[in-house]
Amino acid sequence: MHGDIYRVTRIRLPLLLRIDELLSGGRAVYNQPIITVEHVLPQNPSELSQWLTDFPHAPERERWVQKLANLVLLTRRKNSQASNFDFVEKKKYFAMKAGVANFAITSNVLKEKEWTVAVLERRQAEILGAVAAVWRLD
Repeated sequence: MHGDIYRVTRIRLPLLLRIDELLSGGRAVYNQPIITVEHVLPQNPSELSQWLTDFPHAPERERWVQKLANLVLLTRRKNSQASNFDFVEKKKYFAMKAGVANFAITSNVLKEKEWTVAVLERRQAEILGAVAAVWRLD
């Protein structure tokens, strides 16, 4: 769970759906035809993006891009709209109505003012802590 979850294609979506259900307090309802996994910090940020200013060192970006902390759930339509935009712009595509996302794991990202290593570290610890508590992984 500490590794590059996105690379484990067979489990990434089911795992994120289960975590989302956990974060929603069991109130998650999935009535979307296609649910996808989106990277907040893009896998391939453009050369002139704010991402390269916020994450100037490629090894640091690569360390976080595939981790649970950097992954959210979106509908296929929202995922294609979010693209590789900078964080502030990208968040606009995460929200559905009134600044709320369809998924708890995505809604938590909307509360963030910036997307930094410190945010990723905190988010990773929170997600793993919630999972460990419920699944008794201590």
